[in-house]
Amino acid sequence: MTQRIITAITTLAVVAALVVSATVGAGSVTANTAPPIDDEYAVVQGDECIPIEPLGFGHQTTEEYYDYRTPENVTETIRSGTTYSSHGTTQFQEDDTSILFLHESADGLSLVMVHDQYDGSSDGGAATFQISNLPEEGEWVVEDDNYSDGETEWDHRETSSRISWAWSANRTDGAAFNGGLDDEFDIEIYPSFNEQATLSGVYDGEVSDWEVISGPEHDTERHSLNMDRPIRITSESCSSYTVTDLDYDDTVAPGETTEVEATIQNEGSSNETYPVRFTLDGETVAEKEISLEAGESTTVSTSLELDERGTYTIGVVDESAEITVGDEGGGDDDELPGFGVTAAALAAILAALVARYRS
Repeated sequence: MTQRIITAITTLAVVAALVVSATVGAGSVTANTAPPIDDEYAVVQGDECIPIEPLGFGHQTTEEYYDYRTPENVTETIRSGTTYSSHGTTQFQEDDTSILFLHESADGLSLVMVHDQYDGSSDGGAATFQISNLPEEGEWVVEDDNYSDGETEWDHRETSSRISWAWSANRTDGAAFNGGLDDEFDIEIYPSFNEQATLSGVYDGEVSDWEVISGPEHDTERHSLNMDRPIRITSESCSSYTVTDLDYDDTVAPGETTEVEATIQNEGSSNETYPVRFTLDGETVAEKEISLEAGESTTVSTSLELDERGTYTIGVVDESAEITVGDEGGGDDDELPGFGVTAAALAAILAALVARYRS
């Protein structure tokens, strides 16, 4: 009888250890183990940093999206559309305006630039861009215009290009670069418009505005740039804000409301106003604008209600973590989940058996 009790105690001890170990291991989540949140991009000019989001939905190649039409690349059915212009970006084109933006293409992220408006009312124009720090693995997949007897001058080196455009009335010029932009990049553009451009005077028109366009495609934002100063287009974020603490329940029950709380600190050297976005599996579910002095911090929070079982990724600024929706909720990442009813019951049984053995 004594040996049976000892064997039972030993068995229960092993089971208890395995159960506690399994539940703790399965429920432990740190904010650094989840996948990163979406990439951020920016255009920097002097002290100004403009956060931008790519246009596009990833279902067209860069060339298809730009839709540059010349007699050499169109069929007879659309021969009337051989305007040496971009037909795919007309919704963003404006008279006497040069635009640039990032585009999420089927062949990866692209940098697109378009001058003036097709079928508009401008008198043409001229521009020269000196572009450096281009990814080595990339290429100019659209050169508008680059055809026999065209005015545009293209000078490409390994990681730089100098492009000089001159376009006639109601036409566009431009270009699109694809390749290497899905990794980190920091491209510089030195602009020269109108009389500063290499091909100035070929046509009478002038560019009066230079803009960067930010997505999403159905709700774009346009930001005017200084036409005489260089810009950087970078994969870095504008914000100096960072998450110093992220508090959340790592396990919740279906339909249970849970709070996600983030402590945000401005690690920059100046006052910044920044939209703090809470994302769920990459989609923004809440946004709160905060303004912090250098070194200052604050706490922002939002409530989530998740009905479907599964694992979800939450993101706030530069931090992300995972929440599991299961049968039991109320777990907290600041505690060791699982060391509860099961472990306590096993401990009680062990204590009873030990007491019986000693008596």
